[in-house]
Amino acid sequence: MHPHCMTRSRRDSHGRRTRVATRVATRLSSPPSAAGHQRVADVEELVGVPGFLDQPDDLDRLVPNPAKAHSHGQTTVEAAPSDALTAANAALDAAQAASRATPSHLPLSAVWRGSRLLETERKLLTHAIGMCAYNTEAALARLLRPHYPRGEDEGRALLREAFTLPGDLQIIGTTLHVRLDPASAPRRSRALAALAAELTATATRYPGTDLTIAYSVKGHNVA
Repeated sequence: MHPHCMTRSRRDSHGRRTRVATRVATRLSSPPSAAGHQRVADVEELVGVPGFLDQPDDLDRLVPNPAKAHSHGQTTVEAAPSDALTAANAALDAAQAASRATPSHLPLSAVWRGSRLLETERKLLTHAIGMCAYNTEAALARLLRPHYPRGEDEGRALLREAFTLPGDLQIIGTTLHVRLDPASAPRRSRALAALAAELTATATRYPGTDLTIAYSVKGHNVA
């Protein structure tokens, strides 16, 4: 192959892969939901690579009862005049009695049927990946801040947009050029171009190759 070969990725394929990678990082680094054990299944669905092993959960352990919070919400009654106040007080008493009768915790099997636990080693691995993704985004946000006036408030939002931008891959000699399409606004493109220049200055090598990665945003050259 000629040393100055050029490879252009299809935009739809590139965009799909970057969107998948972004969703994986976002799901891994987001706070756990009420069914936090489903996060790994979500990642398997995104990347299409099953293989995470799980184990049965203790279905007899007690967990918070969702109905308890609902019953608490029924105990607030606004003041009303005359007969309406009497009726409101009666409704309040009934709601409080229902709340007291509702157990605060139920067996897991009654709340999440078929619950499974991720094996300890896999769980630690996914947590480590989540922390790495979050720390990487935080580091990029710090680098972006001097180049973006609203970086303190909108830096992460701009990074999320950058992760989904289509672009081109081009190999010239020993350099892998990653050229992103412009962002949704010129000021955002300029900020990303400045960030790209800082990342390029690190002379990072693409893993497993001798190629040095150079980042840029089309139409926004940084001296």
